[in-house]
Amino acid sequence: MKTGARGPALAPNPEQPRPRRVKLVDEIIETLRQDIVTRRRPDGDRLPTERELSEQFGVSQSTVREAIRALETLGLIEVLHGSGSFVRSQGQFGLASALQTLLQLQSVGIMEALDIRQVLGRHSIGLAAINITVGEIEEITAICDRFETPSTMKSVEEVIAMIVAFQRAVAAASHSPLLLSLEAFLLGLLHEVQLKSLSGRGVRFWHARAMEFQPHRVAILEGLKSGDPVVARRSMDSYFVAQRNRFEAIGKVHELNLSDPGLIDVIGEMVRQFKA
Repeated sequence: MKTGARGPALAPNPEQPRPRRVKLVDEIIETLRQDIVTRRRPDGDRLPTERELSEQFGVSQSTVREAIRALETLGLIEVLHGSGSFVRSQGQFGLASALQTLLQLQSVGIMEALDIRQVLGRHSIGLAAINITVGEIEEITAICDRFETPSTMKSVEEVIAMIVAFQRAVAAASHSPLLLSLEAFLLGLLHEVQLKSLSGRGVRFWHARAMEFQPHRVAILEGLKSGDPVVARRSMDSYFVAQRNRFEAIGKVHELNLSDPGLIDVIGEMVRQFKA
């Protein structure tokens, strides 16, 4: 049998999976995504029109439109009807949306989410003790001081916002954008679940709840000021023990699953706030 220089032709193996052909729309999404994350298209940049993009990629305008919708869902662009599509890097929204989908598909329980929050919180406060600046200490001190006069917080929303602000400021002092993004999502998630479970409680209840944790905030602040990661982690561990006890004391909240129908809309609304 004549084989030629390249050897005998091999018959296709029906059991061998064929390589998946990448859809054209996926190629467009990935090309534009790379342009945005590498800052070749900076924040505020206006994308070419659908016609221009269809000519650039050699596809139909409907295919381009599908790619634009996907990028908007990822929080990478904003479509202003009548004006065009603009780069609006909302990385935290994209991450929050992806995490929401992952946690709900995996039917993650609220206590599992709390476990991850604790692991991240211990790591970030250790970094914060080393990296925190004078300005960040002043910011955290100012937030902490607000809880000494809780009556100045006039609504439940304001109390919750200050609780989250303290925790986010500590995470931000780690100087790790990834840690901050992950913790910001989990902080929002855990507090929304508490609000859902304790709906109907007035501002006085939340004042008392916030003051219950004030000694922990003070200890965390002192741990950060010490510059010692071990001391800082110890203060955070004490806070997490108290937080876990509180979660377990709220009815059946510790049995909640993030894919429970009653939480779908609550978590969805929380994720949409990352777009703001």
